[in-house]
Amino acid sequence: MQTAPPDRAAEPAAAGGVDFSLVTGDPLYRAQRMLGLIPQRGLGTGRRIAVAVGLTWLPLVLWAVWNRLFLAGVAEEPLARHFGIHARFLIALPLFLISEGLVDRTLKRVLPQFISSGVVDDSLLPAFRKVLIAAGRLRDSRLALLVIVGLVALISATGWEEAQHNHELVWTQPMGGRGFASLWFTWISRPLFLVVVLAWLWRLFVVTRLFQQIANLGLRFAPTHPDRAGGIGFVEKIPAAFAPFFFGIAVVIAGRWAHDALYHGLSVEDLGFPAAVLIAGCVLLGLAPLLMFVGPLLALKRRSLIGIGALLAHYGRLFDRRWMRHETVDDGGLLGAPEIGPVADTVALYDAVSRIRPLPVSRTAIIPLALAVAIPMIPVFATQMPLKAAVMKLLGPLAGM
Repeated sequence: MQTAPPDRAAEPAAAGGVDFSLVTGDPLYRAQRMLGLIPQRGLGTGRRIAVAVGLTWLPLVLWAVWNRLFLAGVAEEPLARHFGIHARFLIALPLFLISEGLVDRTLKRVLPQFISSGVVDDSLLPAFRKVLIAAGRLRDSRLALLVIVGLVALISATGWEEAQHNHELVWTQPMGGRGFASLWFTWISRPLFLVVVLAWLWRLFVVTRLFQQIANLGLRFAPTHPDRAGGIGFVEKIPAAFAPFFFGIAVVIAGRWAHDALYHGLSVEDLGFPAAVLIAGCVLLGLAPLLMFVGPLLALKRRSLIGIGALLAHYGRLFDRRWMRHETVDDGGLLGAPEIGPVADTVALYDAVSRIRPLPVSRTAIIPLALAVAIPMIPVFATQMPLKAAVMKLLGPLAGM
């Protein structure tokens, strides 16, 4: 009895060995597993969010409430006014944890498509598998974790020495400035936040390095593919998966700016350029993995234009001799080749090659990433200008994309 051929789309995980996780297995993941924060199945996101907020934000709030420093009381600048602290621990930190599952699921959908699409064929499969193994080793680097912890420890030590001058802790001044809240913020809340942020930047580097190595494999691109990316248009899902992470970063910065605009005379007109730089920088970081394909796609376009240009020129001359001049020509089957078709189709083939995009992502895929950074800035600008003007100032340039 003859068995049906295996489903190519289902092949990667089994035969291709495409079983890569950006999160599972790294030192931070293993530490959380040891502490019981991550269950046997899943990432335990809700549990970890509750623990993270309970460790970073809640102790500061309870201490401030107990000492009448949360709302207007003995403090000139109560904790409630320091939007950056609340944005950091109550919004951004949970978003970073949510992003882990989102990015991980996206990568697990995208990576097998390199095989199922034929861009990675059987001859490239062993090298592709080695690239994934190398990325896993980079993800699990203990040296990277040691560097992250070392940087955070250095920042914390410096922050403790400068606690008296740290504006974020000015609300603790009525209690001496070096009490429980200062100690907890400096050695618990902020370090945990920084570890998560730096771990995410490391993961972004791992993904970028992974795609750089994939791009250098000599992929079997399809020059005339309608996605205008040689057949790898499916990778454009990657930037949007990082949007919650960059939204969290923007929320923290916007919180600090809002505090300064409301209580320290900061003019939002002076924030136009920094906001634009922030948006552009985050978008560039989110697109970093896909930028690795720019070189190969440019080479594909250049090579394909030369090749198909010569082929279609030869086709055009044969067509002219046979149908215009009524000569007998030996075309080797070229004029009747179904993959080329009539003259009208040759124009479409050349046009398809000429429209190959160096960056395998459409504008509609970039906009969510830009919006994720721009939207938190709107309330900041709205503190000193009409809401409509604030929206147009920040989102107006995106409408022209």
